[in-house]
Amino acid sequence: MPKPDFYVLGSSTKGVSLNDPEWLNIFNLHGHEHVAKMSPAVAWTDEGWTRRCVDVRAKAIAALPFVVHKGDMTNVVWSAGEEAPEELAWLDLFDYLYRAEASLALVGAAYAMKEGTFNKDGIITKADGLSWINPTSIKPNFEDGKYGPDEQGNFRYYERKANERKFQVPRTRILGTFQPSPFVEQGPGSADARSANMHSQILHDLAEYTSGQLRSGLVKKTVWVADKDARQPDELTVKRWQRWVRRNILGTKPTPDDPMVMQGLSAQEVGSDLSDLHSDVITRDAREAIASTLGVPHSLVMSNAANYATAKSDQLAFMANTVVPQARLLAHAINQQLLLPLGYHLEFEPHKTEVMQQSELEKAQAIALAVGGPVLSVNEGRELLGYEPIQGQDVVAEQPQQVRSADTVSDTKNLDIQRWRTKINRKGRDVKFTPDALADYEADIIRERLATGADLDEVFRPPFVGF
Repeated sequence: MPKPDFYVLGSSTKGVSLNDPEWLNIFNLHGHEHVAKMSPAVAWTDEGWTRRCVDVRAKAIAALPFVVHKGDMTNVVWSAGEEAPEELAWLDLFDYLYRAEASLALVGAAYAMKEGTFNKDGIITKADGLSWINPTSIKPNFEDGKYGPDEQGNFRYYERKANERKFQVPRTRILGTFQPSPFVEQGPGSADARSANMHSQILHDLAEYTSGQLRSGLVKKTVWVADKDARQPDELTVKRWQRWVRRNILGTKPTPDDPMVMQGLSAQEVGSDLSDLHSDVITRDAREAIASTLGVPHSLVMSNAANYATAKSDQLAFMANTVVPQARLLAHAINQQLLLPLGYHLEFEPHKTEVMQQSELEKAQAIALAVGGPVLSVNEGRELLGYEPIQGQDVVAEQPQQVRSADTVSDTKNLDIQRWRTKINRKGRDVKFTPDALADYEADIIRERLATGADLDEVFRPPFVGF
């Protein structure tokens, strides 16, 4: 047996050599030698920060106000917040939008099987359902052969794996949406979450390492280390050590039974304090990198990350830079591949969200302040708030002319006098001055008095001013 490098005190004392793999069992280190590489599934199911950022994106798009038109753009048959009409009852729009956006963020593509009746060209003529497809189980088929691309190089079939079998599904049967990429001509683009894989891996590994340390008991564990000349302790000494350790942990006072210090044997602490198992800097940097890559402001994921003004600005930027572009991408795919052949058209209305409405109202208020009057009609304001128009309120109200009272005129003229006198005291009687409220003849009389050298009280004496 290899010579012991340290002794572990427990229900029994065991001498262990570092050359013996059994020491891994003592500290429960088996199973932590390898950590799986981050994947979309791991990022979604096991890494909380990435999951939360993707969830924020998906819910924001799934909750966007929308309308569905039938025929021309004036015939609205379905609006957000209403039950789907009977002819569209098969379409769970919220569920599909949530899954599709989460899939685009994690995988770069989203797929659903169209169910219904198709014509000879594969175009859907009647829909009965829309079934979600695991995006990792399907891909465009670019291989040469019967199910390969056409003469122009456009793929015609999807290859799907299910139950350990491969199926070739016509492209027209699948509602497929791809994240755009400058390096991909057709098919799935690079997912946003993939660019954050390394940072997601860091957070996942930090959490797993901390959990493993806590479960293994390596947090400040005491071992007895023997040098090369130390002899194995006898049974009586081991029992005295055990009693001493138990008393020491319980905090009892020393007794004559405490063991003597044995030459060549020393107590060492291994492991870390709880505060050493986590790095705030590494965690913060990784979280910010993930949120930035996924286009989600930090303040939307953590409520204490910003003040009210910053959070409000972040919400507007999130809507304009992330939600609206992704919504357009999804709407285009849904319309072109599914709804338009059925005679319907989906249109998102992000301007009806609370953050966009508030932004528009603040903009209108700022313009009204600048021009001195309202710039919106009552019905335009009601539309921003999501209310129906009312009859006779489509014209912007005229701003009534303000009538200045005699007191107001007097006050403004006296203000001119004060400013003029202050300027004279600083720069002399010849200083140039352009009054705001004094009439021209009043200003001329004051200039004539200044030229005579009269006292300033006499120069600015009524009745030439203040009436």
